[in-house]
Amino acid sequence: MEQFDVAIVGAGPAGSSAAYYLANAGFQVILLERGKSPGSKNVFGGRIYPYSLEELIPNYMEDAPIERIIKKEGLTFMTEDASLSASFSAPSSDRRFSFTVFRSRFDEWLAQKAVEKGAFLLNEVKVDDVLVEKDRIAGIVAGGDEIRTHLVIAADGAISKIAQKAGLRGSLEPQNFSIGVKEVIELPKGSINDRFQLESNEGASIVYVGYVTRFLRGGGFLYTNRESVSLGIVVKGVDLVERRINVESLMGNFKEHEVIRNLIVDGKLLEYNTHLIPEAGFKMMPRLFTDGLILVGDAAGFIINNGYTFRGVDLAIASGIAAAETFTQLQKDGNTNRSSLSAYLTNLNKRNVIRDLKKFKDGPSFLNNPRLYSEYPKILMDLLKTMYSIDGRGGKRIREGARETMKGKISMTRLVRDLIGGMNAI
Repeated sequence: MEQFDVAIVGAGPAGSSAAYYLANAGFQVILLERGKSPGSKNVFGGRIYPYSLEELIPNYMEDAPIERIIKKEGLTFMTEDASLSASFSAPSSDRRFSFTVFRSRFDEWLAQKAVEKGAFLLNEVKVDDVLVEKDRIAGIVAGGDEIRTHLVIAADGAISKIAQKAGLRGSLEPQNFSIGVKEVIELPKGSINDRFQLESNEGASIVYVGYVTRFLRGGGFLYTNRESVSLGIVVKGVDLVERRINVESLMGNFKEHEVIRNLIVDGKLLEYNTHLIPEAGFKMMPRLFTDGLILVGDAAGFIINNGYTFRGVDLAIASGIAAAETFTQLQKDGNTNRSSLSAYLTNLNKRNVIRDLKKFKDGPSFLNNPRLYSEYPKILMDLLKTMYSIDGRGGKRIREGARETMKGKISMTRLVRDLIGGMNAI
């Protein structure tokens, strides 16, 4: 095939962002997507923090397929028959806002933006291998065709085969992954606004902990779209195997809980998806580049989960920009060897990608603490039941109620250690 300057494997947010930047700079770029169209195989919760998108396309708000702008944040602790919710509202005009999208629409929109700038998009193409010449990556092999390039950008997801074939990452560890299940449930716009106390295109995001996963490590989420809600669960895969629990049964229990049932009543199921999610963050990040190759997005392990926010798309876009910027800088001397590509780290740090990953590097270890999902939600619900139950046998102060509720379940020393650990990690 015709030689291109850069081949990009994967037309998700990272790959399409890199393609947009490079094509806009006048380079010959080929963008290869395994699915029928960009986004057709991609699954995520549904939320994007747009600061990096704004850097790439300052006027993106004019036509980006945004569902709702998040105004309300919520956190709910659950047991079988009780719940406690905390809610926070902020102006949706705040520059640091986030919004909900459907990946099938967003990814296709972003890829087409790259095409408009001159990138060449090929759908339904499976990249089989990297092309190696003189100990450097010189292109890719797809469907028997060799595509020679000065640089390959691997944006092929969390289980990137390109990263493995290039020797940048070893075998994957099961304990570093969770299973995500998501349903999209259709509801009228008016019902969504009434149930979540929203106006116009305002949105809500809620995180659930405790019974949502039958007290296994993980949690649930709900995001509002224009005329639907995205409802899902993320749970440690090894916990499912150890307890022999079917993730579909967890989803069923979650939807039947009073807290959720009242929010989705009369809703119609539109989509059901499952997804493998890398969660070890900085500690499972592979080597990011080698001669002729750069990893971006999920392929590079650029995901942050600190319990109250889950970031992936914003880091993917930022890394795509950083990779493209690196190639643009190196074209002054035409060198894309490993030493020269170290400039990628500088460009990532300029956007705080590595810095944020390092800052929250202890988050995954803290969030692996099973007490966060079992003992603490149960203790919290029992304490509140004690405080709000008046039976004529004498009331209790909060301190007395807490001591009685925790007795035989968890020590004060352990509680303090977990509290301090959480403050340091997240």
